[in-house]
Amino acid sequence: MNRPLFILVVIAFSSLCYVMRAQTPQKDTIDASIISSSKRAFYGAKLVPSSDYITTFSPLGDNSAITFIQSLPGVSSGTEGSSAYFVRGGNLGGNLITIDGVPIYGSGHILGFTTTYPQDIVKETHFFAGGFSSEEGNLTSSHIMISSKDGDFKEFAGKVSASPFLIGASSSGPMIRNKLSFIGSLRFSPIGYELNGIKNMTEAMDSITGIKAIVYDFYGKLKWKINDKQNLSFSVFNSLDSYCYNQGHVSNDNMGWGNLVASLSYNITPGVRWKITNALDFNHFQNHQIMEKTLGEQENKIHLHSGLSETSIRSLALWTGGKGWNIQSGFKMRMASFNSGVANISSKRLFAVAHGQIDKKKNGKYNLRLSTRINSFSSIGQTGNVRMRRSVDPEYSLFGRMYLTKWLGAEVSADKTRQYYHVLEGLPLGWSLDMIVPADNDVLPEKASQQYVGLFVSGKTHHLSIGVYKKKTDNLVFFEDATQIFSQAILGWKEIICTGSGFSKGLELLYEFDSKIVGAKISYTLSKTDRVFPEINEGNPFPAKFDRRHILNAQFKWLISKSETREIGVTSFFTYQSGHWETIPAGHYIGWISPKEAVIIDYNTMIHNWQTPPYIRCDIGAFWHYGNNTKNPGTINVGIYNLFNRHNINNISFDPLNRKWKSLSIFPIMPTISWTMDF
Repeated sequence: MNRPLFILVVIAFSSLCYVMRAQTPQKDTIDASIISSSKRAFYGAKLVPSSDYITTFSPLGDNSAITFIQSLPGVSSGTEGSSAYFVRGGNLGGNLITIDGVPIYGSGHILGFTTTYPQDIVKETHFFAGGFSSEEGNLTSSHIMISSKDGDFKEFAGKVSASPFLIGASSSGPMIRNKLSFIGSLRFSPIGYELNGIKNMTEAMDSITGIKAIVYDFYGKLKWKINDKQNLSFSVFNSLDSYCYNQGHVSNDNMGWGNLVASLSYNITPGVRWKITNALDFNHFQNHQIMEKTLGEQENKIHLHSGLSETSIRSLALWTGGKGWNIQSGFKMRMASFNSGVANISSKRLFAVAHGQIDKKKNGKYNLRLSTRINSFSSIGQTGNVRMRRSVDPEYSLFGRMYLTKWLGAEVSADKTRQYYHVLEGLPLGWSLDMIVPADNDVLPEKASQQYVGLFVSGKTHHLSIGVYKKKTDNLVFFEDATQIFSQAILGWKEIICTGSGFSKGLELLYEFDSKIVGAKISYTLSKTDRVFPEINEGNPFPAKFDRRHILNAQFKWLISKSETREIGVTSFFTYQSGHWETIPAGHYIGWISPKEAVIIDYNTMIHNWQTPPYIRCDIGAFWHYGNNTKNPGTINVGIYNLFNRHNINNISFDPLNRKWKSLSIFPIMPTISWTMDF
């Protein structure tokens, strides 16, 4: 990420939380499962209730499903405070997030420290790490499946929320009573005003001018009940992050990303056992990063961008039979247009998918499911002619859960998946841009295969699951020489990447205790994730950047007091994670340009050759639910993030003037607060 902007955000955080420091924060250092109403759906597929968000902490004060998912076994988080997550050794770009079946490609607000979609519109969130259902696709790691709420057909209702960096409001109600309803949400961040306010209070930002930031998201949905068997809904989602600032007369920086999604859905229930959903979707995602620098007397401009536009049509038919039988089938066809890299070159891809699924379940005995997908993929040139190969790729997911006794069971899953675009994640050298690029003959689609075997024990208040997984991913992309991205001579992203494979294996453990007064959760992951690229490190394996060998998360909630109108409780969260990996020179030696002119040259051994210290953080908090069973209930959450004020490393950089490596720590100890009220 762009380090100067990061420092601005850090200064704003510190000031608003009354821990502002005069110095810079740098210091010298070198499965798939049953979807049920219970959250006890074990690890493979987990319903994520909003009541569980309170046990996790975000530096921005707005907890979400992703912060909760980051605490689950098999999930490795990215850098401190970010919403990035890596599942079972996969890349960030292998995770799929959908709202009502439509992908959300830009899911991060405020440099990735929170999510773009508002929680007020979320009805249910399911997290799948394997054993995927048939309608899921174009992924290699995980799926966060979000179902949105419908507007109320009888009464008006609303909600307001506020935290230091996000202010929002939502409303719902009938437009035509019992026939047409709406639900809407709008959030924005005052971070631009906050940064300018901090600039006027300190001399530390005198060299920074022209600070502008626009951060917002909007969601709206209309639903029309045509009759008892048919309904029509239309939804729109729009989000934007835009940041720009100047560093004196030396540099002008501008970065941003945004989503625009529209979906028209027609749902039919022709009989008691049948349900059919048809939808037409449009999805546009774009991001960019512009840097204008004056070096000497020469002006330099670098402009990188990434764009993806999709138009799709899909249909899904579900039949619910007797004796636990469920069968579904459907298809999806989409046209995707990509525009990525330095050069303004557009390419199109046509995807067609047919899928089916058979599910057999007997409560308390077993649950078996087989899902299949057939993908047809072709690439279309600028003239509209098919110029590259067409491919037909099968996928499958197998899932089984057997109850051996009333309290003991076993779970297995196996998946073979494909992903037809690549995410060139976090361009090196401090840039924030993640480019989405298409697969083709030169860069083949990513493919993954994984297996999971586990046992679970479930009682009235105690729940335990333990399992092992193994995963292999092919056709991963990696930057071979990232410095070339700054050359205007580069015609495209293909010139600077190479392809390889990933291997991961691990053990996952999850223990949960839940009573009316006390709740606790402990998760542990022991894993190893490697990458192999023939052009890098002489073809030898090296650890993935976020290969964390040990990850331990512990959460605790205690309901201190409860009455008909209020609830008061405390929460805590602790995490220990092995450090992530960075690449640093092993040493230096002197080279000679001429007999009288010497230069210092770095000596490099291998990529990702230095592991940062362990990431350790402890948070504490308290919540107050007031006005329960009244017209205007509300919630106040307060907490302390990073209680021990540990300087966890976000990234490292080399200071060429002093010939020293420096680490950047983003978040010190800081209070968090959020407030919501219904009306």
